[in-house]
Amino acid sequence: MAAAARHEHLLFGGQTLDPQGRLTEAGAFEAEDAMALPGVTVPWRRVLDYWRAVDTADRGLPSQVRFGALRPADRGLLKQALNQASTARLQGLGVGTDQGLDAAELRAATTALDRVAVMDTPWSAAFVSWLAQQAGLGPEEFAFSEAHVDYAGAAWQAAMAEVAGRPTPYAMRACNLATTTPRTGDLVCHARGASAELDSFERIGAVLADRPTGGRALPMHCDVVVAVEATGFDAVGGNVLQSVSLRRLDFAPGTTRLDPSYRPDGCAATAATESRCTERHMSRQPWSLLLQWR
Repeated sequence: MAAAARHEHLLFGGQTLDPQGRLTEAGAFEAEDAMALPGVTVPWRRVLDYWRAVDTADRGLPSQVRFGALRPADRGLLKQALNQASTARLQGLGVGTDQGLDAAELRAATTALDRVAVMDTPWSAAFVSWLAQQAGLGPEEFAFSEAHVDYAGAAWQAAMAEVAGRPTPYAMRACNLATTTPRTGDLVCHARGASAELDSFERIGAVLADRPTGGRALPMHCDVVVAVEATGFDAVGGNVLQSVSLRRLDFAPGTTRLDPSYRPDGCAATAATESRCTERHMSRQPWSLLLQWR
């Protein structure tokens, strides 16, 4: 997974966040239709390829097309409507040859729908699932999903099975990021949005322990660890600032554990900590979960 993640990061232009969570190198964004490197698939089509790892039932993922309404439209239904308006279809109904969308117009409209769906549908979990597929994992070893919580929950169940002495084919176990050193290929994860209060291993674990795959939504994000050094590690994630981005995360001084200043409560503005706490900007998240290769 790490090698594939590094490769995609380079193909997306090498967008990078420094240890303080500041953007130091801008790469290509998901919506772009051109690449600086010749012969490389353009970004939005690369993202569309990631979705193939989770769309095994041909559900038309990514599906969301937002247009200002309360709920997004469905890309598949919109494509059906376009096909109904094609010249070939309308001529069969007795409409004149100058009516409807010709082949080029239909292709342009459906391509635009695909591109909008890429921008409107979160794809970070599809990216991780694609990386797992590239690593050769099968469905018994990894829960391919458009939701991070599905494969995180499967890793939690695998860890519980290990503790109970039961065999499990799953490739990863859930560990406490606060007490476990990341290794290359592992995933570092956190809850986000309205679920950000699940800011510890114990709290997020209480949800994962009872949640079936495909259960209630739990917004999360995971990055793939691509390098570990004495002072910290590099991790690559998809849909981070609309790109495939690499971020550097430091260890706490003298340890091989993530510096607590990355957590939302890590820089509490008190007289005791303010002078020695480092601001982490866009990398400040409730990091709590490590999915470790077994």
